[in-house]
Amino acid sequence: PIHTGALFEADQEGVLTMVAVDGYRLALRREKAASKEGAPEFSFVVPGSALGEVEKICSGEEDITVIQGARHILFQTGDIVLVCRRLEGEFLPYKSAIPRNNPIHVACSARALLSSIERVSLIISEKLKSPLRCVFGSGMVSITTKTAIGDAADQCPIDGDGQELEIGFNNKYLMDALKAAPAEKLRLEFTSGVAP
Repeated sequence: PIHTGALFEADQEGVLTMVAVDGYRLALRREKAASKEGAPEFSFVVPGSALGEVEKICSGEEDITVIQGARHILFQTGDIVLVCRRLEGEFLPYKSAIPRNNPIHVACSARALLSSIERVSLIISEKLKSPLRCVFGSGMVSITTKTAIGDAADQCPIDGDGQELEIGFNNKYLMDALKAAPAEKLRLEFTSGVAP
């Protein structure tokens, strides 16, 4: 049950880290938070359903205050206060789940890569699931897929040499990540064709 929520972690520098997992993917976001001088480090997990409500009260431009209790978390913005129970248990050790020291680095335009994936994904459906086969070469990534109704292929320019790395992806997961990317230019890092 703890993995149905999102982990909130704050360090002594006042950086708030949020982590969520769904069994296939891990999402992480860091934000600078205004905290009282010498505020203690904290870590807690908020249920996903409560975060949906928190998102609704965060729609304005006002700051939101987060207060940790023994068993509950309080979110406050303006006159609105939301209290939810925290999830107990040990959250995934996410720092070890994120690959480090990746030897292959390439950079690309998020919009261009998303367009290529969308074109190749036209023949992929719920009934005809098929992974995207990506080959990262020098200056170019080739994306292909095969389903019962045919084959699709596209290419997208990249900066750097992917050393002809061949790796498969779920097209929906890859598109979700690209749509959530906060910048136009992305850096992709790889270890091997079977590692995250």
